[in-house]
Amino acid sequence: MENLTIRNSSRHEISAVRSSRLIHTLVPRGHKGNTYELSEVYFIGILDFALDSAASDQYYYDVVLYDREHKVQFYNKLGYKLLSLPNFRKEESEIKTFMDMWLYVFKHMSQLREIPKFLDKRVFGLIFDIGEVSNLKVEDMKAYEWSLKDKRDAESIRLTAVRQGLQEGLHKGRLEERTKAKAEKLKSALNLKKRGLPIKDIAEDLGLTVEEIEKLK
Repeated sequence: MENLTIRNSSRHEISAVRSSRLIHTLVPRGHKGNTYELSEVYFIGILDFALDSAASDQYYYDVVLYDREHKVQFYNKLGYKLLSLPNFRKEESEIKTFMDMWLYVFKHMSQLREIPKFLDKRVFGLIFDIGEVSNLKVEDMKAYEWSLKDKRDAESIRLTAVRQGLQEGLHKGRLEERTKAKAEKLKSALNLKKRGLPIKDIAEDLGLTVEEIEKLK
């Protein structure tokens, strides 16, 4: 499982401190020792500047902790994924992968008024829906929020009715089972009574009262 920290970052915000804090939250509470397994943690930085002027075409950096002395990866459960938006210059006709689509959206979000045809609406539709909502006028935003509240209230009422219906159904089912079991006991008691067994013994064996058995005919 990957835990993602997404930041729209400046140079000073790309910090191992943020990552270490996230790792700290993964440690189970009350756990002692160092035998627990931690999930991978990736810090994703969406940058509005170029990291290296010499690498003007590089827009994706996959960074790991590296032990310089031994020349090996130091820790394989912490990584930094950095996206340098100014270096991403692909046009619509060049967009092929999902990563290209995300980078294009991140870079051009403020200028886009509708979903470009090359984007998968099933994946990116929600982003544009959120953008449309955030641009609503105050009165329209209030109407939208009220409509969401009405929808949530209606769903809550429906779920409550379903739960109550299930509870009533279970209660009715239990009553029917008890009634059926009682009828079976009375039937057995009547048969035993006709065979001449003592009423007191029948009552004790079947969990009935003497009065109930005496009334049987």
